[in-house]
Amino acid sequence: MIGRRSTSRLFSAFSLLLLLACAGASAAEPPLHAFSASYDLYKGDRHIGITELRLEPVAGYWQWSSLTRPRGVYAWFVRKRPLSRTRFGYRAGRLRLHEIVITDARRDKPEESARFDWERDEMRVERKGKQRRLRLGDEVYDYQTVHLLAAGMQQSGLQQATIDFYRKGKLVESSFEYLGSERIKLNGKPFDASVFQQVVERSDVTIRYYYDPAHPLRPLRIETSEPGEKPALLRLREPKSRS
Repeated sequence: MIGRRSTSRLFSAFSLLLLLACAGASAAEPPLHAFSASYDLYKGDRHIGITELRLEPVAGYWQWSSLTRPRGVYAWFVRKRPLSRTRFGYRAGRLRLHEIVITDARRDKPEESARFDWERDEMRVERKGKQRRLRLGDEVYDYQTVHLLAAGMQQSGLQQATIDFYRKGKLVESSFEYLGSERIKLNGKPFDASVFQQVVERSDVTIRYYYDPAHPLRPLRIETSEPGEKPALLRLREPKSRS
């Protein structure tokens, strides 16, 4: 019969092995380089906007930014210019978000912001006029920094990850999974794409990301689907072919 002390030691040893295994399965830190890319935005079959995605160094950090402008008939009655910015860095191989801003580019004051204090393990959020403080976990990702996760998973050979994810002023659990390679076409040009799928807790949204392995930080295509809604698609404009 195993005594209580032996059971405790076995449990502690098992917990340590589990922690070591999880640490070994972390995605690698991808090499960073500045770039900008332009995407066509579709809702169902309608071309409704153009999105500019940019990664660049800003004020001692790296920054992802995306800006969407409506096009065609939508530009007549849709005035909003959705803008999001995420500043981040790495410390000891761990992603450290510094600030998230989500707003309308025409406004001076952000509609939503989150600021990260990793020394205190605390995030300060302001959204819809309300403020809150939340405890942080090990790493946090958002809709822009998941491109870093995908690149790191490709680099380290990691197939699946469960992450803390920032969504609408809260931290929720999200799964991010490598689905394999798929040959796709953009503007009639063939690409071998690495495909990832993301599912977010408390959401019915499923997102698929398609990356060119030669440029793993730059998505070729992003597909968003939700029950009862028309699918949304971001498609890279004028990509260079790699057949």
